[in-house]
Amino acid sequence: MLVAIIPPNVFFILIKANILIDEDCHARLADFGLLTVTSNSTNFTASSSHMTGGTTRWMSPEILNPDLFGFKNSQPTKEADCYALGMVILEVLSGRPPFAPDKDFVVMRKVIDGERPGRPEGPEGAWFTDELWWMLGMCWATHPDRRPSVQAVLECLERVSGTWEAPSQQAGEDLGTNRDDLDFTIVSDYSA
Repeated sequence: MLVAIIPPNVFFILIKANILIDEDCHARLADFGLLTVTSNSTNFTASSSHMTGGTTRWMSPEILNPDLFGFKNSQPTKEADCYALGMVILEVLSGRPPFAPDKDFVVMRKVIDGERPGRPEGPEGAWFTDELWWMLGMCWATHPDRRPSVQAVLECLERVSGTWEAPSQQAGEDLGTNRDDLDFTIVSDYSA
C-alpha cells in the first residue's frame, strides 16, 4: 500500500494506478495512467523507477493507436475518460480487471481490433443489469464521438443502483466486497 501527498495536507491511499482512497475512505478516480510518473531521487524512500504510458486495460482505442482515428498523438479527452470509467465500473462490480487473464499486449490488440470484455456471469455478473451493461457498451464505443457523457453514465448508475438487490450471501462473499460502501468522485485535471 502506498500513501502519497497530493495537495498540501491531503492524504490518499493508492489502491490501483488510478483509484485513490481519501482520508474519509471515499474512492477518487484520478488520471487513467496518462501522466508520466518519475520518482524523486532526493527522497531516499522513493524507488528509482520511472513509469510512462498508461494502464493498458483501461485505455481507449484512440489512446492505444491514435493513427487509426486520424490523431497525431495520444491525448487525454473526456471521451477516453468515459471509456476508462466503463472499464473501472466493470472491474469494481465484477471483482476482476478488464480482459483478465490476458497479457497487456493481447489486450492492446483486442481493443484496437474492436473487441470488448464479455458480460460476466455467475457471482461476478450479479451486479450487471441489462441497462448497466448497455451503458458500459456505450462507454466502450470504438469511435470517441459515440460515447456518452460521464454525467449520463453517472445518471445510469444512480438509476440502476435503486433497483439493485444484493446478491445472495454466498455471491457477496465470492465478490469479496460490500458494494454499499463504495463512493466515487471523478477527478479530472483538464478542461478540454
